[in-house]
Amino acid sequence: MIFIWGLLLVLESRADDIWEQDLSDMAIGPTTEGYDKVDLKCAAEHMEVAIHMEQDFSGIIYTRGSFAEKRLPCFRDLKSGKYFRMNIPFDGCNTSNVNNVYTNILVVQHDDDLIMPGDAAFNLECDFSKPKDVPLHSSVTTEVFDVVSKITLADADPGGKPIPELERLKVLNKSDTVSFQPKIILRSKDEL
Repeated sequence: MIFIWGLLLVLESRADDIWEQDLSDMAIGPTTEGYDKVDLKCAAEHMEVAIHMEQDFSGIIYTRGSFAEKRLPCFRDLKSGKYFRMNIPFDGCNTSNVNNVYTNILVVQHDDDLIMPGDAAFNLECDFSKPKDVPLHSSVTTEVFDVVSKITLADADPGGKPIPELERLKVLNKSDTVSFQPKIILRSKDEL
């Protein structure tokens, strides 16, 4: 009986080691698979994000740091579909504001609890820091801000290694809207 008990303890310990090893060897990393495009529109007080998935998706989308609270507008539990929208306020959802450059990371996660390979993340940026003078009348000008919108592919794993600058896939547009389409970006990168 003691032998069987000891054998069970050894087997249980070995199973824990294998599980831990399987998880530690797993690489999440940035992905260009599973979605057709991500659109960003920089509005006056929030980011409007639209995600177009390749196949029917059920999972969660959220801003980094909002997973634990699981509350709108920073977190959405999606049951089924290929197209999803989310408005991320500039004054919430862990949105960073440094000199009128608003940034946040959006995570697209297939499992409700675990980040796994195939999950995606995007660094969203709305840059309102560049003023320009606009004439209202021949003697009056006003200062308005040009908007630069940018999406950069990120690692869904919050503990993942930073992506070197030259390897980052990103799109930037000198307007309030930008569209990240990985197949087009990769094709144009290969042509260089």
